[in-house]
Amino acid sequence: MNFVADPTNATSEADRYWTTANIGEATPDVLSPMCWSFWGPVAEAAIRRAYHRFGILSRRELAVPSDVNQLMTGHFYGRPALNVDLLRPLMGSLPGVSADDFERDLCGRLRPNLPPAGRKSRLPIIVVRGVLAMKGTPGRQREVSIRQRVWWENEVRNRKSVGEPLELLDEAADRFREAFEIHVCGRFILAAAHANIAKLAGQVGRPEQFLGLLSGLGGVTEVQLADDLWQVSRGQLTIETFVDRHGFHGPNEGNLTARSWREDASPVEQLVESLKSRPDHERPRTREISLGAERASLAEELIASLPSKRRSRARKVCEALVANTQANELSKAAFLMAIDGARSAARAVGDQLVINGVLDSADDVFFLTREELHAHPGSVREIVRDRRDLRQYYRTIDLPVTFTGTPQPLVRLAPTDRDSPSAQIDDDNLIRGAAGAAGVVEGRARVIIDPETAEFPQPGEILVCRFTDPSWTPILLLAAGVVIDIGGPASHGAIVARELGVPCVIGVGDGTLRIRTGDQLMIDGSRGEVQIVDQINRTTR
Repeated sequence: MNFVADPTNATSEADRYWTTANIGEATPDVLSPMCWSFWGPVAEAAIRRAYHRFGILSRRELAVPSDVNQLMTGHFYGRPALNVDLLRPLMGSLPGVSADDFERDLCGRLRPNLPPAGRKSRLPIIVVRGVLAMKGTPGRQREVSIRQRVWWENEVRNRKSVGEPLELLDEAADRFREAFEIHVCGRFILAAAHANIAKLAGQVGRPEQFLGLLSGLGGVTEVQLADDLWQVSRGQLTIETFVDRHGFHGPNEGNLTARSWREDASPVEQLVESLKSRPDHERPRTREISLGAERASLAEELIASLPSKRRSRARKVCEALVANTQANELSKAAFLMAIDGARSAARAVGDQLVINGVLDSADDVFFLTREELHAHPGSVREIVRDRRDLRQYYRTIDLPVTFTGTPQPLVRLAPTDRDSPSAQIDDDNLIRGAAGAAGVVEGRARVIIDPETAEFPQPGEILVCRFTDPSWTPILLLAAGVVIDIGGPASHGAIVARELGVPCVIGVGDGTLRIRTGDQLMIDGSRGEVQIVDQINRTTR
């Protein structure tokens, strides 16, 4: 394979510590150079602006460095990784947060003999700016979501001609930066809201009720998506109306190379068929109302057990959780609309380059960066071919969860090899992750790596997958429980599972390798545990 300059694969300093934990949820597939144009420099700029908004970074630190070792997020073999050594002192600057706790929570372990890390000199700035950011972020998330919706409907979904597609691509990049910045701010606030709820449950001596207080919040945009699809399955909405509302979603939607439901509605049709046989009481809106009533009763019970002078504060904490969760999912939809706009513009640029004889296929455009397109590419067929080959190679490998320096890739098991003896990591049938959504359920596993080619969960089956994005919401609706490799309690999969009342264990790491379709599982969403009760026959040597 001839080496070519590849923006999706960087080289790290030998002693720099990185992790792929959690960050791969937004971009599950291997990034193309065009995807990197958004998830590399544009996302980095957005993250830095969010950190500045909270006072963690100074104004002079807003510029995106050219050295990958000074980036918050680097990319290796087409996959993002967090720069733990850079983030430790930043997160250690926050009130009540230590750098060690941050690393332990993120990576699952703490390196020994680490020196203290933090920037305590910025603490007064963080306190002032952080308060202002926390007050203003939810409203700004809603504002950005509304503006993004209008733009997507007018310029992407319903636009008859793209006009100057490079201009639309640049506008999509600007809109992505704005929406992703406010989404990162929202994630900070949501983490604080979860911490406050955990504290409330602990104050009344009932920490086990933490997940119950996070459930049934109502108004989560993905639940509306699932309910609209349910109505399509009952003939109450048309697929066209559904796509008008939700067409920016689709399989692997964080990657520009994917095809959204706006472009290809066939995955929607398959989901509709699966929902037709489900009983009426499983309707998402019905579940949401029932869980909301349970949560309201639980919250009032816990608040009533507090001293009277602390009840008003506790009630505000519960109300803030609802508002922040709803706003967080709106800002996620906002940046996904920008990604879909970029997808549309990039393919239009590709069409033009095919007409001009520069490319052989419109989708070849994804193997060029946005900056390269502005440079009026000439003879690029060779670089496109080599980058395409590299991307195919990257799909055959995985990265370690943590690594120092440039990572050594790991051979990825193909779906057909997941029942081989090498896929059985050890003899321990207990898999641990994070508590995602409360409940205990037993059922057969349904491992889904690619929802476009897999059978959906049958009644009583437990979904096992590497990640979820909003397009997976109807699949979660079909499952009796869910086990997710990537993510945490504030991730999309856990939020939606709680809103649908589906027990969830998230962040298990290698569940899709250790579990086979047909295995009997017992999952405890409150404890974050998955027990393989009975394995179907494994191949033996």
